[in-house]
Amino acid sequence: MTIAMDIARMSRGFVWAAVALMVAPLVVAPSAASWGASWSVSAQSPDGAGSVAAGLLLRRLDGVKRVLMIAAHPDDEDTGLLTAVARGMGAEAAYLSLTRGDGGQNLIGPELFEGLGVIRTGELEAARELDGATQLFTRAFDFGFSKTAEESLDMWRRDALLEDVVWAIRTFMPHVVVSVFSGTPSDGHGHHQAAGIIAREAFAVAGDPARFPDQLALGVEPWAPAKLFQTSRRRFAPDAPPVDGEIVLPIGGFDPLLGRSSFQLAMDSRSQHRSQDMGAAQSPGPRSTSVILVDARVPDAGSGLFSGIDTTLVGLTHELPGEVAGVVGGHVEAYRSAVARAGDVFGLDPAPMTVPLLDALAALDRARDVAAGHATPELDRVLSHKRGLTVRTMMAAAGVVFDVRAQDDVVVPGETVQVEALLWNGGPLTVRSADVVLRSNSGWRVQATGAQGLTASGDVAPGTLVTWRFEVDVPEDAEPSRLYYLSDARDGAMYRWGDDARLWGLPRDPAEVVGELSFEASGGDTGVPNAASVSSRHEAAWRYVGVDQALGEFVEPVLVVPRVSVNVSPRGTVWPQGLAETRLVTVVVHTEAEGGSTGVVTLEGPEGWRVEPGSQPFDLPTAGSQRSLSFAVTPLGNVNSGRHVFSATALDAGGTSYGEGFSVIDYPHIERAAVFAPAEIEVAVVPVRVREGLRVGYIMGTGDDGAEAIRQMGADVEVLDEARVRGGDFSDLDVLVLGVRAYEARTDVRAANEQILDFARRGGVVINQYNQYQFSDGGYAPQRLVIGQPAPRVSVETQPVRILEPASPVFTSPNRIDDRDFDGWVQERGLYFASEWDDAYVPMLEMGDPGEPARLGSLLVSSVGEGVYAYVALSFFRQWSQRVPGAYRLFANLISLDPAEWRAFEAP
Repeated sequence: MTIAMDIARMSRGFVWAAVALMVAPLVVAPSAASWGASWSVSAQSPDGAGSVAAGLLLRRLDGVKRVLMIAAHPDDEDTGLLTAVARGMGAEAAYLSLTRGDGGQNLIGPELFEGLGVIRTGELEAARELDGATQLFTRAFDFGFSKTAEESLDMWRRDALLEDVVWAIRTFMPHVVVSVFSGTPSDGHGHHQAAGIIAREAFAVAGDPARFPDQLALGVEPWAPAKLFQTSRRRFAPDAPPVDGEIVLPIGGFDPLLGRSSFQLAMDSRSQHRSQDMGAAQSPGPRSTSVILVDARVPDAGSGLFSGIDTTLVGLTHELPGEVAGVVGGHVEAYRSAVARAGDVFGLDPAPMTVPLLDALAALDRARDVAAGHATPELDRVLSHKRGLTVRTMMAAAGVVFDVRAQDDVVVPGETVQVEALLWNGGPLTVRSADVVLRSNSGWRVQATGAQGLTASGDVAPGTLVTWRFEVDVPEDAEPSRLYYLSDARDGAMYRWGDDARLWGLPRDPAEVVGELSFEASGGDTGVPNAASVSSRHEAAWRYVGVDQALGEFVEPVLVVPRVSVNVSPRGTVWPQGLAETRLVTVVVHTEAEGGSTGVVTLEGPEGWRVEPGSQPFDLPTAGSQRSLSFAVTPLGNVNSGRHVFSATALDAGGTSYGEGFSVIDYPHIERAAVFAPAEIEVAVVPVRVREGLRVGYIMGTGDDGAEAIRQMGADVEVLDEARVRGGDFSDLDVLVLGVRAYEARTDVRAANEQILDFARRGGVVINQYNQYQFSDGGYAPQRLVIGQPAPRVSVETQPVRILEPASPVFTSPNRIDDRDFDGWVQERGLYFASEWDDAYVPMLEMGDPGEPARLGSLLVSSVGEGVYAYVALSFFRQWSQRVPGAYRLFANLISLDPAEWRAFEAP
């Protein structure tokens, strides 16, 4: 969102110019936690218009410096270094995250795997909006914790991963590569090790045209970065002495444009990783970050980040033919001189900068004209990029704000959308010959319908707002707003990117509709030579701007969705084999079509099942209407165990069939995104039973499907809210289940710990799923239990498991558990195992990763008074989402534990 700031009037005359340029629109991060909720640009973001924005852009106009940081996950990046480079030095910085963090855990909602990747992609975008860097990705899918680089590189197919990192280097063309990791076991996580290894390999081969030659046909050139660094382990230390070969960058100094230090802004950036519990204090005072030189292709490389590298603009002209080089170099120096004059007059009122910035634009145009046909790809890129930055700086200084707004936030194929382009000339200068063209990237029909506030000559006077109006026809075959990396099914642990190389590595697809503002300018009486030849164009993506009565104005990206969408609930379920009952499946049919939709919905099941009724009509009168339809599903006899798929279809009155639904992932700090899925429900028939009449209280932790999984197994489940937990009366329950990381996520759980233990002492069963160190450090377990640092875990989900106490009711009742129940597990066996424990606990299982000792702390059970307490570090929450049969059967036994049976087992 562009924020305009009033500026005082200038005394000397000035008239605007028209500039041909492709400026990347500002990334607008989005809405809140529901469809109608809101998001608007962070008040802490330094981008926009006015003196701060103009001053930060001014830092970027001279010199040529690019830094690419490479690591494995969201939150691995050194935000202090990125902020110092991008905001402080005015250099170009980018963070290449190998993965989107898809295999992590979610502290803010239920999304896992691809859904979590969408959230963490948005969090990285929000972080980059603050620290000023660019965000890039490879195709790697985060398949979960890995202990070795070998496993990671095997899962990601080493050469494919290297190809993606080389692509990033060749497209971004960094002078400096910074690897966060060393590529050795000291990095810990196997993904980290792999990132360090691949960063070094890519640095070595990206300049070799014989490596990945197919990329060169897509418009990139071989690129050999000058230097490779690794970040130091002592990031953000206040005053630690440097070690040999270390370059220390102070980031704690007060920046008058930012109103805080680079470190403080970096911590604001880091705090955007909310799904990872990464909120950080923005502490004032001295701070530093550091890097260590690993390799270099230039002499005198070790004294500074860019030492030994020619980072001057004029240095790029040396490869031009002799006479051309001299002329272009002269124009480049004229540009630099004009930029320096802009800096001399910069102040609280930045409007005086516009005159020397127009000089700078004219000089750049002359340089580009002379260099045409001779320029190297880098020179051409840099001159174009500097021109775009100069236009943005000029607009920020002059208080000229351009915005494109759609009248709807959700559009469907076949409808016409009203769009307005707004030009606010908030400053003292007259904008000449202003015009706006609306462009669709997919060739949609766009028709201008008029302008308001514009003079016949196209002039926009100071203080004037001009509105251009358009109609955009969304064609019947328009593609939904499907994230490009989710358009096709994954290839193992790698996403598929499709054929459009312009999208490769981007966080998400660009906006479908873009407004292009052009305006003319001349120097007037300022003496700018050849001013009439200077022209500018600035772009802005369409977005929806609305008002929430409680929160105020909000901004949303425009989403294209099907006219009719079909969702099923639940999307997957476990059905105890032999259960003869009837269950209801809900089909939700939804329309965003202006005139609504009518038709018929059917739910088709596989052989061996009865679905009633066979079909149901729907009548959705207006856009936004939805209807929930219930279908009764009954097994015919004893259905075979395994997976059974039911499909829902909506047939509208026009004969069009729809079999896909979507959900919107939408949190206050990130840009919302639609995720599409077939309207199918997978029923996993599992031979599982729970104790009859079981009453379970579920205390949600960071978000999982545990309560629903238990309900599907046939138990009565109540999700306990904060008031119920703090009240501590659980007398109507047989079992308390604590969700993952409940002691970390919920103060009420920590406060009510004694009441939870009292429930066990009085004869109840407590199942405490895995927690992190706050649990063991706080002494919340009924007897001593320690989670070591780093916590033991078993990350290879196929590793054999040995049942230590096969006669225990944990493995005998009501389901007989054996080795087969550990087949088909996903991502990992478990995490945050106990390291040490009191003798009162009985370890139930033994397992270990390859090359490591066997672990016993994944499942510990103990008598507590008249009841039973179990610490469970197996990753049930991941197995539930994938409906792994054995995980359901084992958990059914845990919640079915009878304290008397357990004590009888312990007695011998």
